[in-house]
Amino acid sequence: MSEHWAVKSVAEARAISVERTFRLRTAEKLALVFFSYVIVAALIARLSARERLTLVGLNLIAVSLLLALSSLGRETRGQFFEKVRDWLPCLLILLAYRESGLLLVPDPTHRLDHLFVRWDWAVLKHRWVVGVLSLASPWLQQYLEIWYFLCYPLVPLGLGSLSIALQYGDLGGRSAGEVVDHFWTAVLSALFFCYLIFPLFPLTPPRILFHDLPGPKVDPIFRMMNSWILGQYSVQACIFPSGHVAGVTATALAVWRYLPRVGAVLTVAALSVAAATVYGRYHYAADTVAGALVGIAAVLPLV
Repeated sequence: MSEHWAVKSVAEARAISVERTFRLRTAEKLALVFFSYVIVAALIARLSARERLTLVGLNLIAVSLLLALSSLGRETRGQFFEKVRDWLPCLLILLAYRESGLLLVPDPTHRLDHLFVRWDWAVLKHRWVVGVLSLASPWLQQYLEIWYFLCYPLVPLGLGSLSIALQYGDLGGRSAGEVVDHFWTAVLSALFFCYLIFPLFPLTPPRILFHDLPGPKVDPIFRMMNSWILGQYSVQACIFPSGHVAGVTATALAVWRYLPRVGAVLTVAALSVAAATVYGRYHYAADTVAGALVGIAAVLPLV
């Protein structure tokens, strides 16, 4: 009997040891699944040897970082590495976005593009919409282009607002790790879903394929800045559902759960970004609506 209990105690000790070795957050598990999937996809996709090697190497580094940061206890990590763990997903998002573009196979017939643009024209060419754009020109165009430009820092700003609140107050008795994990679980769920199915919907941005811009044509400075950023760093395709809209929507609603006032401001920002994606022809309306629904769906399980 004593030997039985001894064996059982050893097994339990080993289980506890393994659990303590990797204390992965839910968001980190999502990232591990995504990057593991991309590694497998890279091995079977039609990529050059250099692209395949680069993609697999970067993903192995990302996976190793996640495991290394989660394997250290909070006391061992210290405050610096704890912050690195909290903010690392910002870099992982950029990596995931670029990698999803490598798996895309363009459709030379543009079937989906021609379908989606019909829905856009039904709205954007309506005389009331054109009238509002003409009446509010160029201020409305400036406003929307500014918000599209600001969509990039909205996710870090959402996390930053929660970090400040955790430092100076109490968020419903939640620990810092739990709040950060809830935030990233919502945001990464939305973005990774968009990036996973993106290769299944090959689309070309309407501003490139159709050169259609509703209302008076203006060239504000932010329009030129947005065009330069997309020309230099985008995957030169249109993501369905819109990752921009999904990410900022999930960010706004995740922050709203803990900081309603800040969440309300971010929700207005998310709506502005959504409108800007359609007006600026960065996305089709179908991309934008789908992205907003994905962002909402990503937050619902955490409510």
